[in-house]
Amino acid sequence: MSSVSPFRILVKKCFLYQVCILGLGLVVCFEGITRFTSLALNQSDSLPQRVFLILKRKKVQREGYVSFKSDWFKAPLIKQVIGLEGDKMIYDEEGFLWVVRKVGKPLSQSIEGKILHPIQPKIIPANHVFVYASHPRSFDSRYQDVGLIPVDSILGQAIPLF
Repeated sequence: MSSVSPFRILVKKCFLYQVCILGLGLVVCFEGITRFTSLALNQSDSLPQRVFLILKRKKVQREGYVSFKSDWFKAPLIKQVIGLEGDKMIYDEEGFLWVVRKVGKPLSQSIEGKILHPIQPKIIPANHVFVYASHPRSFDSRYQDVGLIPVDSILGQAIPLF
């Protein structure tokens, strides 16, 4: 009859404790990652990137991307911020909208035939941003239906991955 040495029992207990601690550490780490980040898939052609890392903080900067809630869509949207508080939105004589740079000419109807309402020229008010995507058919702040985005409805900073 062989007996197990106390040293082997101690080694097995230490290994079990290490596995438990490692498992608990992974759970805590995963919880921290998902609390502060997420992944988002862009399913439209409005942006060339398809996958974004969402940092759940409200860091808004010109030319940066943000994820935000919209009453028009069930899923959050991702667009680029080009207009900030105090920027002037104007139309030129050809009907192109300018917000710091030339944005594009708003369309009169969607592909589905819905009437689109171009946003009225104005100065972007406090705590709002103008979001945009370069695709000519992008549904963005060029239209009253999306409008200027309140900073409070921004879910986070979107970092393009690929």
